[in-house]
Amino acid sequence: MRLVGRLGLGLSALLLTGTAACAKGPTVQATATAASVEKPVASEPQPVATDDGAPKRDTRPVVSTQGVAGWIGTAAESEAMLRSTRETVLGVWVDVPEGRPRVRPPLDLALVVDTSGSMAGGKIESARTAARQLVQNMEDGDIVALDTFSDQARVVIPPTKLDVETRPEILRAIAALGSGGSTNMFAGLTLGESHMASAPATHTVRRVVVISDGIANVGPSTPEALGALAERGLRFRSQVTSLGVGGDYDEHTLNALAIRSAGRLYHISDPREMVGTLKHELELMTGTLASDAFVEVMPAPGVQLLGADTMRTEMGENGSLRIPLGPLHGGQHKEALVRVRIHDMRSLEGKDSRPLASVRLRFRDPSDGDLERIQETVARARLTDDPAVVRASENARTKAIAAIFDIAKTQIQVAQSINQGQFVDADRELAAAQRKLEQQASVTKDEKEKSRLSQAASSVATQRSTAARAAAAPKSVQRDEALKMNRAAMDAMGF
Repeated sequence: MRLVGRLGLGLSALLLTGTAACAKGPTVQATATAASVEKPVASEPQPVATDDGAPKRDTRPVVSTQGVAGWIGTAAESEAMLRSTRETVLGVWVDVPEGRPRVRPPLDLALVVDTSGSMAGGKIESARTAARQLVQNMEDGDIVALDTFSDQARVVIPPTKLDVETRPEILRAIAALGSGGSTNMFAGLTLGESHMASAPATHTVRRVVVISDGIANVGPSTPEALGALAERGLRFRSQVTSLGVGGDYDEHTLNALAIRSAGRLYHISDPREMVGTLKHELELMTGTLASDAFVEVMPAPGVQLLGADTMRTEMGENGSLRIPLGPLHGGQHKEALVRVRIHDMRSLEGKDSRPLASVRLRFRDPSDGDLERIQETVARARLTDDPAVVRASENARTKAIAAIFDIAKTQIQVAQSINQGQFVDADRELAAAQRKLEQQASVTKDEKEKSRLSQAASSVATQRSTAARAAAAPKSVQRDEALKMNRAAMDAMGF
């Protein structure tokens, strides 16, 4: 049994991420299921409170997920395939409408703070300030826990419902946070995940927020071990948000926490940025329109699914593929590339296009009793002997997703080149990436995707300039540039 309530009750604890803004693809029409037959419903915006308590008009529309249609889309790289082709990719995307939920979902949040010796000074002070403002901005009825880790991990605040009596007690506990010792991140994350394992059904938006400035050096410390621990939270509908503070944290580990749990990653150059980052994270969580979301891809006869690039996937029955997404907030966009192999090309013969896969979006509606919603669309293709027909039938969004993901992989490689002082190699890789983006933008007919690719190319050009300047800068500046590059890659992949 989980103990949620006054701080004095204690806890018997178990020790155990898009976002690119893109337009919908023009060639694929979503097919609504029985649970998905209407347009999203908007109502009048309501007043909200600012930080100083003064009312401010929230101009975002209220979005109801009752009868939603059209969030999910898919398309093959080209709707026409050469008969000699055996493999292709499917672009899969989820576009959540801008807006806020009809009913604000109650939150269950575990804040896991690194209190090792390297956090002394401005870092722990900023962590205390950020945690305090986070708790102040949460609503009565939300659940919050506070765990710390150094040589060992400890529960500072057990999962506690916020109210007029518990909030001051929690704030006093936050104010007393100190620093000292090593970095046992595994133990700290274990505590945070244990809280999520016993979260009440009433609180469907669940998040473990990890703040760390260092490299795990006590207990299991590899990205694989920590990523696997973060992945367990998906069973309890929990994701990990990681705040990497300064220039000494291990980006490989924090990347793994975000990717394996469908969570998020933030790079914090200045510790004072923690306050704004946690405020932004809270806004995303309270704007959740769908929870426990995942994409299910079902192959057509004669088609085999090979996996999805940049995303954690699970293989299911009958060769299906499951891509966990976690909670989805208003205005969010998630994308994936699914690799497929066609074993029986005869299944694509005929004048009309034939199905390659059914793609379904499944999620729970936190505003409507956690009711499941389902949407479905189908990726199709047809055979041809003319390469010109293949080029003319290319899907602009799927091609753009592929190009952006290729750039993200390059950015992660470039970040490591900068870490190693290999700035000539970094510039060469970025220059090649910029040319690829510009070339793809030049042949893309869809204006929205053309603009997206052009903006990405411009961003890479800026990164080349800053990386070149960093070559003559101190090591700390070079490291910060590498971490910013890594963050840009994770952002491009939706984390």
